[in-house]
Amino acid sequence: MFSFLYNKIYKKVILILLALFICLQFIDKVPYPLILDIPKSDEIKIADEWKNLTHSCFKVESLSGNSLADYSGYFNIHDYENFRYNPGLYFGDKIKDFKEKRILTQYYDNYNYSLIQPIDKCVEKVIEDETWEDRIYILSRVNVHICNTHAPHIQTKCISSYLVKSCSFSKTGSMTGINPCTIGIFGLFDLKEVGLSIVPLKYFKFFEDENDAFNYIWFEEFKS
Repeated sequence: MFSFLYNKIYKKVILILLALFICLQFIDKVPYPLILDIPKSDEIKIADEWKNLTHSCFKVESLSGNSLADYSGYFNIHDYENFRYNPGLYFGDKIKDFKEKRILTQYYDNYNYSLIQPIDKCVEKVIEDETWEDRIYILSRVNVHICNTHAPHIQTKCISSYLVKSCSFSKTGSMTGINPCTIGIFGLFDLKEVGLSIVPLKYFKFFEDENDAFNYIWFEEFKS
């Protein structure tokens, strides 16, 4: 009986050591950190062009989703589900005109809207609202290579890029949906039609948190 248990334990130890040996062969190829080095807010080096940006500069999908849906319809984008999470892939391809467009929503008629926000205009769009409080949080700098690969058709190079959390909080305690914040990768581009502009490249799903976004960026950096 003792010999049987000894042999069983011995085989398990051998299998564990073998698995560990195999993992060590590949650990230098995929050096995934056990704990991601998430930068603190006061450690993030923010480029001068980004320091005075306001919430209006970072367009995200609203709770209703009407504006984004109508915007995609204006450009005949049929794969909306992909567009609403990866808009950067469509600029310069399906979306060749970067200026604001008149779109129809259920709330407003002839509402001018664009995902791309020229910084000389969006910084002036500070809207005071008694029921909502808008905030942005710059979470991390993003490699410009990642920025460029997420806007492959925009026909100009990314100047700088950041991971940004854009939030709209209710001051009255009313419903704001599952998550009042959207995390996205945004890039700064100098576009011929509109000048220096903030461009949304990728949004993360509402049920994903900051760690999911940092994981995504880490893997994108590793691939490059």
